[in-house]
Amino acid sequence: MLPLKAPLRGAVDVRVYPADLALRLTALKGHVIVVRGYLGEPFLRLDGAGETVNEAAPTAAAVGLVKTPHQGTAAAWRHRSDKPSAVWHDGRPNGLASGTSRGRWTVPLVVDGQPATLVGEVWQVDPPVTWLWAALAAPFIVLTIVLLWLRRIALDRTAAIWLGLLAAGSAMVTALGFAFSSSAPGGRWVEGANELVFVLVGLALVLFGSPDVRALAGGGLGLLACFVGLTKLPVLSHGIIFSALPDTATRLAVVLSICAGAAAAVIGVAVFVALLESGNDGPIVERF
Repeated sequence: MLPLKAPLRGAVDVRVYPADLALRLTALKGHVIVVRGYLGEPFLRLDGAGETVNEAAPTAAAVGLVKTPHQGTAAAWRHRSDKPSAVWHDGRPNGLASGTSRGRWTVPLVVDGQPATLVGEVWQVDPPVTWLWAALAAPFIVLTIVLLWLRRIALDRTAAIWLGLLAAGSAMVTALGFAFSSSAPGGRWVEGANELVFVLVGLALVLFGSPDVRALAGGGLGLLACFVGLTKLPVLSHGIIFSALPDTATRLAVVLSICAGAAAAVIGVAVFVALLESGNDGPIVERF
């Protein structure tokens, strides 16, 4: 959004949510803000008394601030909240004209009785180069193939553990980045907490288990991390990421979650198969 100009500066706080381009206006103390709708009609007032909506305004119904529009042409103001703030999905900051990559939007206001205009810009963000991020999978694929070919249980155990830890760490960075995003829904916190519980259980097994249990736990952590990363796969094809972390860091964490996680899971399965083939409860000896 463009910098606020007088009389807006010092009278209103404005925010556009990047996730869905919802618009939030807050009237600062001592000021009265009236928002005009698509037809120029006043449909929202913010002041010291809180938020008031004109139920007769077509725009109030169009943006969802009113469920049942008031019949008649006369203004019908209704107190909606004691907070001098409102959030709604205004059509003016949304979308671009066909064939354009950048555009300007305006929302007319009345600030303390004086006309004013809120001005912002919207533009198209190019998606990242997907193949560059996909290329990071190559080292993990090669490592997995080499380890499966060598069939050395000590190497498999070590690789499963460290790859699992790398994947789990990347997955938690990914989850926390999205959870701490300013546009994150409440369910994102629950999702992140559930993932953290599973990671902590896996870490306990890695730290205190036997060599084989540690390797299997590493594989389990890898499988969990791979799943978490795959749920965030769209970050590799979208130009805007709704994470508290920088875009590059978020994409790197997602790729490591998937690649390191898949490698840890496959090698963990190899360790499990070796356990079954050993046919005994003792440790597996090194095979050459």
